Parts: sequence; C-alpha cells; structure tokens
Amino acid sequence: MINKFVKSVLIFIFISCSGGESEEEVISPNEQNNNLKSEYIPSDYNLISSDEFDSFENNNWSKGLTHSTNSSVRMIWNKNTGGENLLNNNYDGYLLDDNVYVNNGLLYLENRKQSITGTDPVGQFNYSTGWVNSLQKINFNGTNKNIYLEIKAKFPKGDKVWPAIWLIDDSENRKWPPEIDIWEYFGKFFNTNRSDEMYMRFIYGLWNDKKDHSYALKNFQSTYNSSSKFHIFGFNWTDNDMKWYIDGELVHTKNKGVEVPSEDWPNKTMCIVMNNGLMRVVDEGNTIFPNSLVIDYLRVYEKN
Repeated sequence: MINKFVKSVLIFIFISCSGGESEEEVISPNEQNNNLKSEYIPSDYNLISSDEFDSFENNNWSKGLTHSTNSSVRMIWNKNTGGENLLNNNYDGYLLDDNVYVNNGLLYLENRKQSITGTDPVGQFNYSTGWVNSLQKINFNGTNKNIYLEIKAKFPKGDKVWPAIWLIDDSENRKWPPEIDIWEYFGKFFNTNRSDEMYMRFIYGLWNDKKDHSYALKNFQSTYNSSSKFHIFGFNWTDNDMKWYIDGELVHTKNKGVEVPSEDWPNKTMCIVMNNGLMRVVDEGNTIFPNSLVIDYLRVYEKN
C-alpha cells in the first residue's frame, strides 16, 4: 500500500510539473517536414520524399539501370551498344554496384580506373562507374502538382567526367523522350573545344526525331568550386515553367510555350537518375581517379 501511495504521489508531481504531458516533445508530421526545409524552399511546399543518406535506402533507390527487384522495370538502353551495365556507347564506364556506396551520411557515385571484361554488354572496359535510379520508388509529375527538388551535392571535375542528375519517364508505358537533365556536367563537351559547362536541358519529341532546349552554365567549376565545396541545387517544375537554382540564386528558366512548345511540355510521372559518368570520346587529360558525384541529401517537396 505504501509503495502504491508513493508511486501515485510521484506520478501526480510529474504530471503537475510537466503540464500534463510527457517530457518528450511531440513533433507533428508537418513540424518534422519543416525541419527538413532549407531557406530556399517556397513556403507553400511540403516535403513528400527525402533521403539523408545515413544508409543506402533500397526503398528509394536501385543501383544501375534496372529496378532492384523487378528486372523488367529498367531504363531504356541502346539495344545495339548498351546493356544492363552501359546505357550507350557515349559512356566509357562499366556500371558496377560496388561503385555506389554510403559513407558518413554521404552517397558516393564513383568513377574508377580499372580493367573490366564486360558481360552485358560484352566488351573490354578501362573504367567503372556508379549509377542509381528511383524507378517505381520516388516519382512525381510537376505539371500535375508542382514540385521542388533540392539536392546538396559536390560534382567531380576533370576533362573526362560526365556526371548528371536527371528525370526520365516512370509511367506504365515508359518511353524516351521525355528527359529532363536537371544538372548535367561536362568536363569537356564531347569532341569540341568547350569545357567546364553545366547543362540544364529538356529533351522532347520522338526517339527518332528528338528535340531539346539546352542552356549551358559556363565556367561552372571555376565559379562554384563544386568538386570540393557542397552547394544546394534546386529545381522547380510547375505546369508553366521550370526554374533552376544554385544556393537560392535563380540561374535558368524554361517557360511553357516559349523555350518549350506548349504541346511538348512534360506531363508524365517521372523518376530520378543520378550517375557519375565518363565521356568516351574525351581523353583523360587532367582527370584524377577515383572521382565521385557526392550527394549529402535529396528532398522532394510538393505544392499544397
């Protein structure tokens, strides 16, 4: 009886001192979402998906070009020059799962210099690379409901590197195009004299008659030192425009009916591809191996 009385008194004191609530703060889902909002996110957008890369999250990502549990769900690779480990022969790196890893809260997509005997496609390769896709895992349609995608990342530098963060069709009857190249970096742009360019591109039309609107941000590494410094990359896709931001600064806009014909504006569910890459027709030059596209976090917000 005494023990029960003492216990009752202690409970009463605890409740009185805490205002009738537990000492553990209760955080609502909206408050949790706000905690993952940087200063650059529009106030009327709420978080719908995120990855902080404390571990590799299989519910968000598959390695390579195919879905992790359903091989029939895959990116559309070139049937003549590509395969399960190579999108097409513009690339010079064989895709390996080992080149995708998480360390200290960061996702690494790594290019390595190594000799590989490829099986799909068959061939000899001098490099390996890391890719992830969110096929049937993270997807959205910004035209249907406006989205804001924010990624904190470092991009590698070097003549031969070709890393990218892009969107592809993730609808039931997957087609290419459309393709939105949100951030596509070229150490050197194919076999031209152009170098150090970050592309923001929308590809549309038909596979045998594709069109695109491209904008190149010149002197990207020279300006942002992105190989050694993290920046916050934002992309806002709405029913009327697409806007690109670096650290909150608007760097490019595509408008429906202006830069992109109204009838070609994307209106499909799309998923995310993130990859490091190497350009086949470009020599190594000043490229240092290994090199990585490094992602600190990825967050997708949707307008209320």
